[in-house]
Amino acid sequence: DNADFMDRVVIMEEEGFNKTLDKGLALLEDELLAVENTPKKELKGETVFKLYDTFGFPIDIINDIAEKRGISVDEEGFTAFMAQQKQRAKAAWKGAAGDTLAARFQSLLEEGTRSEFVGYNSLGTESRIVVLMDEKAENVESLAVGQKGYLVTSKTPFYGESGGQSGDHGVITADSGNATVLDTMKPNAELTVHHIEVSEGSIRNEQAVNMQVSEEVRLASARNHTCTHLLHAALRRVLGDHVKQSGSLVTPDRLRFDFTHISALTPKEIKEIELDVNAAIMANIPLDVAEMEYEKAVEKGAMALFGEKYTDKVRVVAIADNSVELCGGTHLSATGQAGSFFILSDGGVAAGIRRIEAATGFNALNLSLANREELHSIAGLVKGKAGDVANRVKGLQQENRSLRKDMEQLAAKAASSQGGDLMSNVTDIDGVKVLAARVDVPNVKALRDIMDDLRSKLGSGIACLATADSEGKVTLLVAVTKDLNDKFKAGQLIGQIAGEVGGKGGGRPDMAQAGGNNADGINAAFEKLKALVKG
Repeated sequence: DNADFMDRVVIMEEEGFNKTLDKGLALLEDELLAVENTPKKELKGETVFKLYDTFGFPIDIINDIAEKRGISVDEEGFTAFMAQQKQRAKAAWKGAAGDTLAARFQSLLEEGTRSEFVGYNSLGTESRIVVLMDEKAENVESLAVGQKGYLVTSKTPFYGESGGQSGDHGVITADSGNATVLDTMKPNAELTVHHIEVSEGSIRNEQAVNMQVSEEVRLASARNHTCTHLLHAALRRVLGDHVKQSGSLVTPDRLRFDFTHISALTPKEIKEIELDVNAAIMANIPLDVAEMEYEKAVEKGAMALFGEKYTDKVRVVAIADNSVELCGGTHLSATGQAGSFFILSDGGVAAGIRRIEAATGFNALNLSLANREELHSIAGLVKGKAGDVANRVKGLQQENRSLRKDMEQLAAKAASSQGGDLMSNVTDIDGVKVLAARVDVPNVKALRDIMDDLRSKLGSGIACLATADSEGKVTLLVAVTKDLNDKFKAGQLIGQIAGEVGGKGGGRPDMAQAGGNNADGINAAFEKLKALVKG
């Protein structure tokens, strides 16, 4: 069924790897040139690791190319850097996941601690604290004002983070004090844990409490969750049945939806998807939520959501014929409560996986108001009206291109003029003509134009030009005529002199470029070049 989609994913992978090879080969060439004339002729392990780790360049290809050039590879150094990387990754994993609160809460489950979720139909309930812990998840008898910790109650209206939906916020009140619920976690289907901060008095273990979920936060999350279901259905209608959910995140502020698709969405597709979702919102379709056997839900056509684990009895959320999904999250009672839906971005997160971020309700409205304000501001800057901004900007772009073209033509004339004057700087070093000069030009293109002019005038020789901008950033160019490439290579020469201007560079045997940040070192770079030619 998915053969066509799979075909396209494989082709994308192949094309992507070709780009990796092209980029890696260019970088490898620079590194090989830098060590080609050194006594050891060896690629350092750190260099090989960088090519492998940062750019994904396979080490076996590095070995093959280096061997053909008579250059060895420091495989021991590479292995050492790989070991360090694995150690760092292992340490990061341990810090992030090896000592999680979920692991600490596991002991509660083993002791038989359970909490009943009653928050589908109510945002508040009376309950009793059955476990109270400090911020290290150690059992305590009480928490005083300002202290943070965790508590479990016999029943709760607070939805714990799961299935991609973030946890509820709200307040817990008792006779002795109040606490703010900062987050709600769900380490197990039968256990909900509240992360709290005592805001008044104290909170004690085993005491009766009143629990109240923030309606504003819950409703904002519900808008985004219901619209996630509508978005999933819209994507399948607009893009095709190959679309399947690959992950999601639902918070009060936004929704994020990952799905299988091969290419970036076109503006037309984005518009169609937004219209599809907003049409369902305007239709104010009531949501039908029911519990049933898993097999029956599948027969009904319900789609299981990525990352969720299902028991024999499942919760099915149906939005008329629009969408039917298995879902344990909280939702609106009707689609109209979402208000509106607006796609913020579409991007790739992996081969064949796209990610949409979107806003609903007041978040979408506030975005629309901000966009309108920005549009009016731009209209004022370009001295146009809101409906004419695009034309005004287009006109300014054309004017800018025309001015840039005029400037480049003037720079080319100046370059030609400077090129003739610069020929007086040519010196003869052991029979090799060498020209080294600093020039003032508006951009790198102008510097290259001067170099092209000098090469044609030089006939045979080596030229080095340098320029520095107002911030002290230096650009160096070295050119070697092809008849001298058996003795001198521009990439090697510039690699050895670039350090004088605080930078590094590389390039082809006939032309190379470097950047730096030390304009005071330009003359030293020129002298070093002359010494290299003489040597």
